[in-house]
Amino acid sequence: MVKRKRDIAPATATATPAAATEAVSTNTETTTSASATVHLQIVTGTYEKTLHGFIVNIPPPTSTPATGTTTSDDIALPATFTDTFLFAAHTSPLRTLAISPAGPNTKKRILATSSADERINLYTLSTRLPPVSSNSLLKPLSGRNRHLGTLHNHLNTPTSLIFTPNRNKFLSAGADGQIQILRTRDWGVLSTLKVPKPKAKPVNYVKDYGEGYGPRIDAFGSEGYGGGSGAVNDIALHPSQKILLSVGAGERAVRMWNLMTGRKAGVLAFGKEVLPPRIGKEGMRVEWAADGESYAVAFDRGVIVFGMDSKPRVRIETSGKSKIHMMRFVQVPKGLLGQETEEVLALSTEDGRMLFYSTTAEELDSPILLGTLGGRSMGMPGRVKDFIVMRAEGRIFVITAGSDGVVRVFDLCGEGSGIEVVEEDEAEGGAEKKAKTEGLEEKKGDRQVGKLVGMYETARRITCMTAMLMQEGGEEEQEDEEMGEAGEGEEEESSDEESDNDNE
Repeated sequence: MVKRKRDIAPATATATPAAATEAVSTNTETTTSASATVHLQIVTGTYEKTLHGFIVNIPPPTSTPATGTTTSDDIALPATFTDTFLFAAHTSPLRTLAISPAGPNTKKRILATSSADERINLYTLSTRLPPVSSNSLLKPLSGRNRHLGTLHNHLNTPTSLIFTPNRNKFLSAGADGQIQILRTRDWGVLSTLKVPKPKAKPVNYVKDYGEGYGPRIDAFGSEGYGGGSGAVNDIALHPSQKILLSVGAGERAVRMWNLMTGRKAGVLAFGKEVLPPRIGKEGMRVEWAADGESYAVAFDRGVIVFGMDSKPRVRIETSGKSKIHMMRFVQVPKGLLGQETEEVLALSTEDGRMLFYSTTAEELDSPILLGTLGGRSMGMPGRVKDFIVMRAEGRIFVITAGSDGVVRVFDLCGEGSGIEVVEEDEAEGGAEKKAKTEGLEEKKGDRQVGKLVGMYETARRITCMTAMLMQEGGEEEQEDEEMGEAGEGEEEESSDEESDNDNE
């Protein structure tokens, strides 16, 4: 373990207590006032292999737009943006990002980044706003932020990164079929979970494959014939930190792992009655609800919400052929979107929309669409690769990032904040109004439920994004003493071997 200590002069700005509490897809208490400016640090990963950080400053709703604010179509937006860093972090496009919770002895956060170059880079990020004069754009992290090191635990692309709520452990999954559990104190490997390769598909020798040559067997490694490495697409940690879910390539199933024993706890295979082929062939994303009583699995063109009894509760299919890119459970005040519970399921799609669904439904195939953000009608035609939901100062912000390089910040304020189908219907009369109102129940979720407060063009194709809340003023904390340099200390590895043969 490496310990460093560094004296840093206090900032010139007046120290003000942090009045906001952050929540990213979790149920966290927030302040009810909306009298302060919100400062968010946003970090994006790109196809161009760069890591780009910038701070967005969102004034109170009653404030007038400041001079020099970002504009969209000649409409002034109140939020302002300030670049903090931009540098090449990997030798391949970035795959995913993760920011740790604040530690017990420091307010600094740990940023983990992964790429197809098989590396995981670790950095420390300060939560204190930098002085106005300091702009480290086009420079690597230095000074208040620094590079901790690099992890080389995977033999293929790391696909999912998770910090535990207490920040003591770090979980990473990869396309090499391994799930690594590390100790953040010295980044030693505590356990390794191995996902078996997909089972081989038997060849039908009776079927005529044409040309009189009998059955055709694809090359080794092709889908459906037992090839591949059992790549893990995504993992999700239960709120109790005792159970882990994973979904993998070539598997119509979700795996459950017991983290207390480090072994497989079970496999839930999806039949055609649960997972129709039109929705997808394998799980791409998996996410636990905040209460731990349900979880959702996202496929290419749909999502299924399961209870703890492994029975499907809600099945969602995207309209047309719109692909799902990201999925998260979001905590919003009850009734804000017309929902009966505090938790909603948010999805981002290929056609530039964000969809908010209720997590309960009377029937399996009757999901309730609560509202929509973006889409072609709102000038968002491109895919939404990633999104983050933040709660601060009694407000809820939805931050979206697209492969077009544009980051948009919305204030999620419920009905009345945008275009509503009801208003369009009331503008009509006679038979046209009657014809439209007949399908109003099905269309009411199409209303826009957020207000655009800021837009920033990064000029780079974004692949992933994360964010955290910043604080004004205050003295810089001491350098982390609890964190060791990654890749420089000895690693303790105790792999729990898993049999390649699953008895499902």
